[in-house]
Amino acid sequence: MTTGRFAALCAALTLTAAPALAQQAVDASGPIDLHRTDPEADLVEELVVNARLPGPAWWKVSDADTTVYVLGVPALVPTNLTADDSVLRRRLDGANVLIMGQEADVSVMRLVGLALGGKRYFLTTQPMRQTLPPELRQRLETRLAAMKKPAGDMDDIKPAFAGFILANSKDGNLQITLGGVTDRIREIAKSKDLEKRPRIQNLPGYSLVDAVKTLGTAPQPLQELCLDAGLRQAESGEGGIRELSERWARGEVRAVVSADRGFSRCLASTPSIARELRDGQIDAVKAISGALQKPGKAVAVIELRSLLAEGGVLEQLKAKGFTVTTPGE
Repeated sequence: MTTGRFAALCAALTLTAAPALAQQAVDASGPIDLHRTDPEADLVEELVVNARLPGPAWWKVSDADTTVYVLGVPALVPTNLTADDSVLRRRLDGANVLIMGQEADVSVMRLVGLALGGKRYFLTTQPMRQTLPPELRQRLETRLAAMKKPAGDMDDIKPAFAGFILANSKDGNLQITLGGVTDRIREIAKSKDLEKRPRIQNLPGYSLVDAVKTLGTAPQPLQELCLDAGLRQAESGEGGIRELSERWARGEVRAVVSADRGFSRCLASTPSIARELRDGQIDAVKAISGALQKPGKAVAVIELRSLLAEGGVLEQLKAKGFTVTTPGE
């Protein structure tokens, strides 16, 4: 795929809401254990509980006079997903605040600019397929054939960027699904159907363009992990994401978090992005702790794995002395 073709692909961007790979990479600071880098790799088992009420699963964080109802949402959800929102509406009505956790921020112009002027981030001088292990190369070529592309279509870009394109491509266009569920929650929170609407607190997000630029300079083991992750997401297809999202809408937490993470695993294994994800957890803990200072109730919407991870949002809040209640209690 030529630079010009990729630039055209980005310009047409549509925003709608495997083998055991090497686990060591190296950056300027030295060796990186990718599993250890990933702040969402391991979950707290006792927190992974299916819902009992209709709709998606909720956790609660409380002290003597305040309860914060916490909704965990998946990283990827189709924009037209429907879910029972009766519990959400009831909890938003009269809440002091609605805390919206960290989300990826997408700038179309910056993404196009990266494609046009950021060659050093993602172009490679050696044909990409020649750098890959045989099994990974075969999967890439099989996927390109399914897309009716020649085997060498991505030979001039790095594996991580190829993984990003494969994970987010549909019908020949790059389509990034973000914000469908969270945008709908904000709409409900602003709705006149609620007798008392909450104040909305949006926590800082992270830049998808900066994440892509970081991937462009990733070392080869991480490049291969990201290509593998993109292929996994592409191989599962929109149907796989839809099926998991529907299970999330039914409160089937265990099934959702046990499924393959797709390209999200690549992002979380990248040191600089992992730091931003940890910052997002810290911001969420601070915001929820602040909400607990005012008597009554509040609502928080946090990415599911960030919520349930070892050292994640709920575990940090529990360590602060707050009571954490699972959806099964």
